[in-house]
Amino acid sequence: MSKKPETHYCEYVEVVQPSSKSLQMNVSNEMQNKERSSYRDQYGGFSSNVTQSYKASEYVADKHTGQMGYKQEAKYTCTDRYVDKEEGYTREYQTQTKFTESVYPNKSSSSSKRINYY
Repeated sequence: MSKKPETHYCEYVEVVQPSSKSLQMNVSNEMQNKERSSYRDQYGGFSSNVTQSYKASEYVADKHTGQMGYKQEAKYTCTDRYVDKEEGYTREYQTQTKFTESVYPNKSSSSSKRINYY
């Protein structure tokens, strides 16, 4: 008999805005990580696909003050599929998390705070 599906927890994503001293014009960063695993036996099987991506780009938002604006995006997708041949069913679970942030300069204060999101 195939094992019952275990509860799957997606990881957290931490996005940190760099300090204003390290900002440069026209800089973009992108990172993507993919992971796949599977298990099959005579009773069924299990497969898992995980994709994590992060994009960051910087741009000038205010021509008068010269302050930099910052945009970042983090995305996490997790798909789990369980096949039970004895019971004759397939279960698929998909979790998607997307975070987008745009920071525009405030004329009265600096926007160089460190931000952590979980």
